[in-house]
Amino acid sequence: MPLTYDVHTHIGLDTGFYLRGWWPYASTAADLLVQMDTYDIDRAVCFPFTLPSAFDPVAFADRNTLELLPGRFPFDRENALLAKEIERIDHDHRLLQFAMFDPTREVEKQVDAIKPLIGKIKGLKTQSTVLRSNVSGLLDVGKPLMQLAAENDLPVLFHTSVNDPWAGVADCLAVAKANPKVRFNLAHSCRFHLPLLRECAATANVWVDCSAHLAHCQLARDNLAAVAPTADRVETDYEQPAQVLLTIHSILGTRYLWGSDNPFMSWCDDRLRILYTYKQEMDVVRELPAAVQRSMLSDAPHAWLFGENA
Repeated sequence: MPLTYDVHTHIGLDTGFYLRGWWPYASTAADLLVQMDTYDIDRAVCFPFTLPSAFDPVAFADRNTLELLPGRFPFDRENALLAKEIERIDHDHRLLQFAMFDPTREVEKQVDAIKPLIGKIKGLKTQSTVLRSNVSGLLDVGKPLMQLAAENDLPVLFHTSVNDPWAGVADCLAVAKANPKVRFNLAHSCRFHLPLLRECAATANVWVDCSAHLAHCQLARDNLAAVAPTADRVETDYEQPAQVLLTIHSILGTRYLWGSDNPFMSWCDDRLRILYTYKQEMDVVRELPAAVQRSMLSDAPHAWLFGENA
């Protein structure tokens, strides 16, 4: 039987989220391995939480500002700490670590910190919305990060958005097209944006994951701005999340990936309260026809992670 993959999970601690009253704010490698054991997932792509300790957590919590602490740079500690955590407890090598990065701040220092982890990490990841750092910066100031990915055959995972200036799907696609030797995953079903999903399907080095699928279906049902506006949104039944997966799979085919976003399949912040579980996410994918399950859980993740000819 082929290995099954969860291509989108977080491990770590976010003090800024905790102090601001946002949830979730922490998860460990052991927590993730329990979920994987429970729901028959063989491998998981994992990366640190999104707001690193280099930013003043009190400034974020109290003033909603991102302020680098003196002498610090983004993810100067988190990537190495996650590598150490995985080495300590993941004896069966089930966790595939991606190094988290900021597209525009202190890029050379980030590259220098990631280089010693080559061989331990399997890819790179950014959540540029939380960082308020434009992903399009990877076309200029952040270009060394994409060069690092190309030189070391590291796939890259982008958080995507349709309602902020930092992680727009169109900007993510522009970076992917400018780096054809790198395999990209654009997360969250590209927020159900039909024209951009079609563009992804036509771009040879782009895959798309469905992470936090139930949350995004809820956002679509509530017609909130975090998903594509109605005129651009995939036409499907958002009351039936399995049908949504099938509809998008019909657009993307073998380049649609399953990911949970654990623990961020739930999200509570200043305005939203969205609560789903790993079990609920898995129950939806298990409703799909066997061939689609195999594609999303096994074949497509393997092609994105290791190359289609691997």
